[in-house]
Amino acid sequence: MKFLLALVLLVSSVIASAQSRIVSIDAFDLSYTGGLLIKSDSGKGTDRDETTFRLNLNYAQNWEQYVGLMWKAKAYINRQDVDWGVDSVNTAWGAAGGLLYNFQADNIKESFFFGALIGLERMTVEAKGLDDESGFNIFTDLEFGKRFDLGQYSVANISYAPTFALTLKRYGGDIRDEYFKSGNEIKINFLKFDILF
Repeated sequence: MKFLLALVLLVSSVIASAQSRIVSIDAFDLSYTGGLLIKSDSGKGTDRDETTFRLNLNYAQNWEQYVGLMWKAKAYINRQDVDWGVDSVNTAWGAAGGLLYNFQADNIKESFFFGALIGLERMTVEAKGLDDESGFNIFTDLEFGKRFDLGQYSVANISYAPTFALTLKRYGGDIRDEYFKSGNEIKINFLKFDILF
């Protein structure tokens, strides 16, 4: 995972131009430290509640013709053990795309920002003693935050960028039939850094 992060930063550095690209490193998918996720899913039978720490990598780039507006993308693979009445392994992989708006376009390294993404994920639940269930889930991510400039390092500028985020999810396929219909997540991301190129 460290190699992947280094590779992404290297590629971003090579194609960089004065702070028109952002790579975000936060606490939600690459590690189990630094971020707080409070999740609740309601379903037909037993509800599931969990608290998880993770890490995530996102990418955003300016649209030169729209001041302050960037397109944003993320892709991920998650695998976690969950116990909600029965031991299971959940695997989810997906991608999302959307927009990121910087309220101070002339100084995005200190800007308030708002982002919205819509995505699709493929999820598989492997429950002990039961058949595997899978389906495609649709989700929407909304986030709001503020960047605090930490300075210039080589070609990149680092900003501390804590966020509050809301995810709304609609489960599909066997997951919807057997387990959960919908879910929501509130993320308080206090360990997030934006690398601006």
